[in-house]
Amino acid sequence: MSAPAFLITGATGQLAESVIELLGGRGDRLLLTGRDKDRLDGLRRRHGVVGRIETLATDVFDPEGARLAAEEAIRRFGRLDGLVHLVGGFRAGPLFLTDIGVYERMLRDNFLSAVIATQAVLPYLGEGARLVYFSTPLAGEPLPALSAYTAAKAALVAWVRSIAHEVKRSGIHANTVVMTVADTPDKRRERPGMNFDHTVTPELVARVVGFLTCEESDGLYGSCVPVLGRFEFTSELGGPPPGAGGPR
Repeated sequence: MSAPAFLITGATGQLAESVIELLGGRGDRLLLTGRDKDRLDGLRRRHGVVGRIETLATDVFDPEGARLAAEEAIRRFGRLDGLVHLVGGFRAGPLFLTDIGVYERMLRDNFLSAVIATQAVLPYLGEGARLVYFSTPLAGEPLPALSAYTAAKAALVAWVRSIAHEVKRSGIHANTVVMTVADTPDKRRERPGMNFDHTVTPELVARVVGFLTCEESDGLYGSCVPVLGRFEFTSELGGPPPGAGGPR
């Protein structure tokens, strides 16, 4: 039996390289897509293997671009076994300073892009196929100044849980990775004052993607799998945690 083939959308993002290394390392065939041709060329140089890990510059925000990606995966690998949708975006700001265009962009980046990519791949998927998406714990417990971002991620989670009931009738698994901020070099440059003890590494996220794209996760349909590391919601009402001035 030939190795499974996955479409990786948003392959030039900060999480993607660890996912590519894990899935590619176990022998999966991958079509890496994105809009930045230069970054894709870099991925091809580092990871590319003809017939196994290939790249395609296309815009999956456009239904035609997404369909092209799905068709190319079939043409190059002869099959398509799932989608790992790494496309997303982030913006913060208080409501009264947030233009409606930001809400539209967050919905497009974090929700509608998933709809478009999934509609493109679904006709080619069969029994045992995998759909993997990414959300945040803030979708269930939003914080101030994140209304556009968290609303879009909450829409994504509800949508995945809904479509999971549809696609499981064909033996297809749709699940969501719920993760906090990833500890990447770019993030450390952007936010040098952040407590990175509460982040997760891309490698830990990749392990969960690996789990959700193999038979060990056969029992999961519409699940939200948390990869939160030491992240926690805190409140002054609760006092400090044990070992940090709180009860022993």
